[in-house]
Parts: sequence; structure tokens; C-alpha cells
Amino acid sequence: MWTTKSAVRAVLPTALAATLGVLVGGTLVARRRLLVIDVVGDSMSPVYDHGDRLLVRRTRRFRVGDVVIAHHQVGGRRTLPPGSLATSWLVKTLAALPGDAVPPSVAAAVGSDRLIVPPGSVVLLGAHPASADSRLWGLVPAEDLAGVVITRLGSAPSP
Repeated sequence: MWTTKSAVRAVLPTALAATLGVLVGGTLVARRRLLVIDVVGDSMSPVYDHGDRLLVRRTRRFRVGDVVIAHHQVGGRRTLPPGSLATSWLVKTLAALPGDAVPPSVAAAVGSDRLIVPPGSVVLLGAHPASADSRLWGLVPAEDLAGVVITRLGSAPSP
């Protein structure tokens, strides 16, 4: 005959294993879909400041106005100049998608004859007027976008 204690003892290891499996599986899924990055520099000031920690959802679906992360653009490459203090991620606002009009502030960088953002390209702008963004680089490859900022988690801990 089963007593309450013996039933709990029989079920408890299975329940703990199932709970642990769910927690581990959920953590693995979250790590693939979420990313935490620290803002370096003031290109998104006053929206985000140097040292802010951001939670990012990895995605391939974007809308104009999203604050996105993208691979660093130096001369259109995913490389950083030697000795750069920048991270490999940019935080910028998505200003135009393929088929959208090229914003006037970017026209000089993309050429005055290009009025529409072509397929496979996007326009990224920083919040700060002196930001290095599409006003400097021109169009950015859409494949360089990696995710959308969900929220600011706070400031990064001081070293």
C-alpha cells in the first residue's frame, strides 16, 4: 500500500529531473534568442548612454524606428580599426528599409541619384547628431543586422 510519503519519494526524482530539464532547455533557447550588450560611446545619446546595458532579441524581422544592433561598419566591412575601443556591435535606429526613400540626411553618402533604398540594404542613424552612421557610411548591408533592442537593463557595472 502506498502512503503519501512513499508516493512523494517515488515521484520526486522524476519531477526534479523534469523541472531541471525545462530550466536547462529554457536557458539554452534564451541564450540563442537573447543577447546582452553594453553601449560604448555616445552615438545613441540621449536615448542610450555610454555604459548602458541593453537586452536584445535576435531576429531577422525589422521595422523602421526599431533600435537595432548591427555588425560594426568601417568602410563597409565587419572589422574594427586596430586599437579601436569600439565593440563589434553598433546600436543604431533603423531609419529606412529596402524600398523606402533614402533620408535626406543620408543622400550625400549614398549618391544624389539614389532615391530609394535598394534590396539588401538599410539605413542606420544614431540619435546623436555627430554619430558615425549611414550619414558617413551610406547604405548598410541588411545581413549585418542582428537584433532589436527590447529594453535597457541598467548601467554596466564599473570595472
